[in-house]
Amino acid sequence: MRIEPDSIRLSGEGSLQWQLYQALRQPLLSGLWPSGALLPSSRVLASELQLSRNTVNAALAQLVAEGYLQGQPGRGYCIITQLPDAYFQASRVANSHGLSQSASTNTKANSSAEKLPQAATPSKTGLLEPGVPDLSAFPYRIWQRLLQRHATRPLLGVGGDVLGYLPLRQALSLYLQQSRQVHCTEQQILITAGAQQGLYVAAMLVATRGDKVLMESPGYGRLRQALQLQDLAIGYLDAAGPEGVTAEDLAAQQHCKALFLTPGHQYPMGGIMPLSQRLAILQWAQQQGCWLVEDDYDSEFQFKHRPVASLQGLAQGQGVIFVGSFSKTMLPALRLGYLVAPTALIQRAAAIVQAIHGDVPLLTQAALADFISEGHFSRHLRKMRKLYQQKQQLAQQLASQYLPDWQLHALHAGLHLVLRCPAAMQSSFDGPLLQQRLAAAGYAPALLSKYQFSGETAAGVVIGIANISPADLERGLQLIAAICGAAPQHP
Repeated sequence: MRIEPDSIRLSGEGSLQWQLYQALRQPLLSGLWPSGALLPSSRVLASELQLSRNTVNAALAQLVAEGYLQGQPGRGYCIITQLPDAYFQASRVANSHGLSQSASTNTKANSSAEKLPQAATPSKTGLLEPGVPDLSAFPYRIWQRLLQRHATRPLLGVGGDVLGYLPLRQALSLYLQQSRQVHCTEQQILITAGAQQGLYVAAMLVATRGDKVLMESPGYGRLRQALQLQDLAIGYLDAAGPEGVTAEDLAAQQHCKALFLTPGHQYPMGGIMPLSQRLAILQWAQQQGCWLVEDDYDSEFQFKHRPVASLQGLAQGQGVIFVGSFSKTMLPALRLGYLVAPTALIQRAAAIVQAIHGDVPLLTQAALADFISEGHFSRHLRKMRKLYQQKQQLAQQLASQYLPDWQLHALHAGLHLVLRCPAAMQSSFDGPLLQQRLAAAGYAPALLSKYQFSGETAAGVVIGIANISPADLERGLQLIAAICGAAPQHP
């Protein structure tokens, strides 16, 4: 089958590249275009739709990167994604996720003291600390001006919508639809005090004491703490591969209430889940009646192509709770995040936040709403994406020079790099000693073992590459090599 160019319609909303991307993607997802169908050539598309070849090629390249299309020499592009019949009909997905009485009942905090996880030991921010953006590159003058604009508004001192500041939710809804293909309205967004609170609330929404939930290992330690605090039975899935959690890993899992995962950029190993695996995991969750909680903590900073469409968007907003944060894209000190949930859950999510925290500061929300709607946020992301790509490339170059036998992970996205020491060094690797000596020099990378909750513990470190100068980065890697006895390569 060959797709005729006159069947492709641009919406007139957004950039021309975005319109073409959506015009090609939507018929595929709806099943109108079958696997194996051939698209018109880029030349024909450009001519028929009156677009530049660069615009057409950019949209096609994104669809190839996401796994929808495959280039064929001499034939153009063909559709390679095989979707299950009627898979994306929201009614089928929604019916398989009907809220049980237990899932809609408040979780009681009656855990015994000995079962509570220990709080993390406070530590100062240091060089190479993971998760810290480049604080020197933030547009402070613009942010200060926006804060001052709203500081004297008396209405901001009065209680507002329990979901959060409406203009912020409206701006965020539009942004998420365009950047992450999230399927939502402003009435399905809850502003939270950071992504951590969003994950905790999501766990309370989908599971109660004793329920089985799944998470990644290596994975996010604070998510594990949140699940432990609610006395949930946690199962761990191997996420160390290049694609993160796979559908094969889930084949033997049953009777699970929820699966928590980071498909956009696995934390911390850096796997980026391809479209085929996303579809397979969505199908598994639908069959099991299992909720998915998608932690989209820093997928904006992918360097090879645009972020792959979110699980939430692929599922048309059903059966998936989407959690995001501004700590990586802007400043950690803002402590602002958001949760996107189906309409049936969002008011309960708001009630939980009101009970455990109260209102998220309106002044910060108002300034952020203007920061997004006036285009500052998009410009800042474009700038930071280029900057972080340069820093990531430098970090990989220096790591390969000073730690030539070490394995590098998380190479194509994000603000950190994973350094895994060689197999011959695994037994002799002294993580606490390494941390102690690095801390004395002002460095604070994390041990890879911190993120592992099951299976064999791998020796290595996770380093932040964003908030550090090239000279300090090189010195830090030299120190790691010297302490661990690595033999650097000389250029």
